[in-house]
Amino acid sequence: MKLKYLAHSSFLVECGATTLVFDPWLLGSAYLKQWYLWPIAPKDSEKIEADVILLSHGHEDHLHPETLRALSKKAHVFFPFQWKEGIKPFLKHIGYKNVTEAITLRTYTVNDVKITYLGYSLESVIVIEHKGEVLVNINDALNSNHENAANMLLEKIKSKWPKIDYLLSGWSGASYFPNQVKYPGKNDVEIGKIREQYFANNFFRFTNYLQPKCAVNTPSGFILLKKNDQWINHVKFPRTKLDEYYKKYFTHTDATTFFAPFPGDVIENGVMTKVSDLHKLSEKEQYDLAYKHYEKEIEDANTIEYVGDDDVKELIKQLTYYTNYNKTLYHEIILNDARFSILLEDVGEETYLNITYEDSAFKVTKSKKPLADKRLLVTTTVKNLLYCLKKVWGGDILSIGYGLIVNVYDELTLEKNLDIVCIRLITRYPIAKKEMPGSPLRVLKFYANNPKMTTFWLKQKMMLKPYVNKYPFNERDHWLTYNKCDLCAVCKIPEIDLSAYK
Repeated sequence: MKLKYLAHSSFLVECGATTLVFDPWLLGSAYLKQWYLWPIAPKDSEKIEADVILLSHGHEDHLHPETLRALSKKAHVFFPFQWKEGIKPFLKHIGYKNVTEAITLRTYTVNDVKITYLGYSLESVIVIEHKGEVLVNINDALNSNHENAANMLLEKIKSKWPKIDYLLSGWSGASYFPNQVKYPGKNDVEIGKIREQYFANNFFRFTNYLQPKCAVNTPSGFILLKKNDQWINHVKFPRTKLDEYYKKYFTHTDATTFFAPFPGDVIENGVMTKVSDLHKLSEKEQYDLAYKHYEKEIEDANTIEYVGDDDVKELIKQLTYYTNYNKTLYHEIILNDARFSILLEDVGEETYLNITYEDSAFKVTKSKKPLADKRLLVTTTVKNLLYCLKKVWGGDILSIGYGLIVNVYDELTLEKNLDIVCIRLITRYPIAKKEMPGSPLRVLKFYANNPKMTTFWLKQKMMLKPYVNKYPFNERDHWLTYNKCDLCAVCKIPEIDLSAYK
């Protein structure tokens, strides 16, 4: 195998005469111009003639419409089979004729390359085999998954592929939580760094368990341009410290060599050839270069485009509909607690939407002041919310794309995970129990091929409605209220000198 790193989570893998590309995001932006590629892909990467495109999951930075439209439509595209259909018709619509929805643990052969998907929730691990070499791509989702779910997958991988040549992974805080959640006394930068260390530590744990010959870590792959968000770019775990950290805090580390490529770098026969000039630059110099590269986009990102009264009226209409549509996700006990306000940044005068639950229904009212007894305050734009509610998976604009800030005022709100509730109420995602009955055979097929993971998911999402996000154990308030020492202890990660890891 010959690996060439392209950008973000994307690799070009040559297996003899067969060329495969993972998760191509090679040009343009993502999440409504909130994420931009950094480091950028090598010139004309989108013109690659791939035989196979392997998509791990449906997030826009992995299934990137603009890139997929630019790539050759001759490629055979694989995507994990999921309970909800829609991806295959989309890929067919933009021109791909050969699309396979990969069943978990079913091996597919293209020429002399074997491809196996292991699905979990809406993500997947992808394994390719060629002439005795094995590559396992856990991408960026497994690091943030629950420990029990991750362990199930790791055990399956280890049993089926005991000898792994390449383990690929990236990680980053691709979520509004905890970076965009504000709480009295919280040190945003410190918590952001510990969160990144937590994801990195999970990667090291996976590496230590699987014992690959080579562990390949990609950079975070995206940059935020809004001035108030740029600090998030600088809390990433430094990839120059991978080997040092691994050997210091783990045992049985001699089997694995770590690689941290930049776009254009090539890995073959366990050796990395450094092509990118970014290796010569410090982290500060790299970001200085990034901000210069995106100078015009930074100006645009920090310019507010104000909306009119008609847009606000339309938003109130949409929010009233979707908060009441989404209320079936939660128990009445939870809904009665969901009193919150939204500050709209792109309205000329200070404007709030106050959301309350009265007489078993949500009401959305416009006001110049927020609710006096609000549980939290969401700050975002009319533009973000309207876009979010127009698309089936539109919630990603807010929850992944950093399209909001959440101010929480008391610990009880954190303990009840009401930020999850309130944000889910104002976003649009498929609701399983409403949509599954429309495709019973597909749902049964999905369950039959993923019984353990599906049962795990059902317990978390459906059986414990009064206890939001409490199964499996996930005390998110730790990230906002604990000191550094206690947070590292509860997350089972070593306490390090964060100033040395920059």
